[in-house]
Amino acid sequence: MNKQKVVMFDLDGTVLDTLPDLALSANYALKSLGFPEQTTEQVRMAIGHGIRNLLKDLMHCEDTEILEKCRSIFQEYYNKNKALTTKPYAGIPELLQYLKDRNCKIILISNKYDGATQELVRQFFGDIFDGVYGSRDGIAPKPDRAIFDFVCERDGIDKDKIIYIGDSEVDFEFASNCDMEFIGVSWGFRKRDQLLDCGAQTIADSVAELKSYLDLSLAKQKSK
Repeated sequence: MNKQKVVMFDLDGTVLDTLPDLALSANYALKSLGFPEQTTEQVRMAIGHGIRNLLKDLMHCEDTEILEKCRSIFQEYYNKNKALTTKPYAGIPELLQYLKDRNCKIILISNKYDGATQELVRQFFGDIFDGVYGSRDGIAPKPDRAIFDFVCERDGIDKDKIIYIGDSEVDFEFASNCDMEFIGVSWGFRKRDQLLDCGAQTIADSVAELKSYLDLSLAKQKSK
């Protein structure tokens, strides 16, 4: 009996273009506490390790009390404004449906806090994912493999031969820590050169190219 094929995805910068809304909310929080606003490019490069680390990097602040206050302001504002301009990257909904039609289990794992992750996925993708997991208390986020082990145990997923798709060095390191095949995408929050520099070997520059890479990887799995 063939095992079900599993493809896992990152959220921000991989399936959803969330950057403008993240930058808007980050700058609202920074300005509220008297910190200078940051450019969209600065926000882009700080994304990847969760909201607390995003704000810490933008504020250049180590004061935990101020950081927590900023995080609280950000989260309240983002909860109301997280989908002003956010949208799926062109071709992603069709790719997800293609994988489902091929009997793949598709899972989403994000470092965005779980509430916003669930709401955004439900709004833009309905129930197409077989599992959706954002950052949650008590489980170390990516690139630590704790969330991967939690997801696999909860969903009864065999950890062998899983493909992970993401747009950053965090995603590459996460895939490496979990012994997953990694396919990077260059349309997200890191550029192709940055993905190459972190060690990624397979990088898709379009959704069509990503589909081709997935077809090849899934075919290899089937032949083994």
